[in-house]
Amino acid sequence: MKWEYLDRMALFTDSTDGLVSGLDGWINEVGAEGWELVGSTPLIAPNRDGIAYGTIGVHLVFKRPSLAAPTDGGISP
Repeated sequence: MKWEYLDRMALFTDSTDGLVSGLDGWINEVGAEGWELVGSTPLIAPNRDGIAYGTIGVHLVFKRPSLAAPTDGGISP
C-alpha cells in the first residue's frame, strides 16, 4: 500500500480563552477526507538566552492511503 503525507504547522495565538490554534474546523475537514494524525511535535520558543521557555505552536503530520492508481501493477514487496 502506498501512502500520501500532509503536514501543517500552526502557531498559537493568545486569546481570552488562553492559547488557541484555530485548527478546530480544519482538522475536522481533513479527517473527513481520510487523513489520520500520525505525529505531532510541539514548537518551542527560546528566550533571549537561547533557553526554551514555552510552546508557541505545533507541527502535525497526517497520512492516508494514496488515491493514485498503483504504478507497479498493484504488487507490493
